[in-house]
Amino acid sequence: MADILHNVESKIGYHFIDPSILWEALQAAGSNVRQISDRRLPDGNKRLALLGDAVLKLALLVEWYDGEEPKGRGQQMLSNVGSNANLNTIGRQNGLDPFINNDPSCRGSVSPATMASTVEAIIDAVYCDSGMQAVQRVMQTLGLTPD
Repeated sequence: MADILHNVESKIGYHFIDPSILWEALQAAGSNVRQISDRRLPDGNKRLALLGDAVLKLALLVEWYDGEEPKGRGQQMLSNVGSNANLNTIGRQNGLDPFINNDPSCRGSVSPATMASTVEAIIDAVYCDSGMQAVQRVMQTLGLTPD
C-alpha cells in the first residue's frame, strides 16, 4: 500500500499529511476495502468524489472570478475542465489507472466513470488534507486547467 500511495503522490505532486484519505480516494465503488481506520466506505470513493466535484468547480470559478472573463466563459470552463470525459482523460494521461483499487469483478479495467470519480476523489482528498491552495497546485500538476 505504501508504494501505491507514494507513486500517486509523485504523480500528483503532493505529499499527504494523512495518507489514509488518499487510500480512500483510490477505492473504486465495489472495491474489497470496506473500512479505513474508523471511516466506513460503503461506496468506495463516491463520497469523496461528490465533494471533489464541488471543490474542483470552486477552484476553477475562484480563478475565473478574479479575472475579467464573461459569465459564459466561466460556465464553459466548468463544462470543459470538469466533465467526466476530461477527468477520465486527465487521470489516464497522468497514469493513475494502475493505482485504483477497482471492483474485483472488473478484472483490472478501469471504466471512464470510475477514473473520473477517482480524480474528483483525489481532488477532495487534497482539499481535506491541506485546503484550496494545495488543490490548485495539484490541478496545475495534473493539467486540470482551462485552455
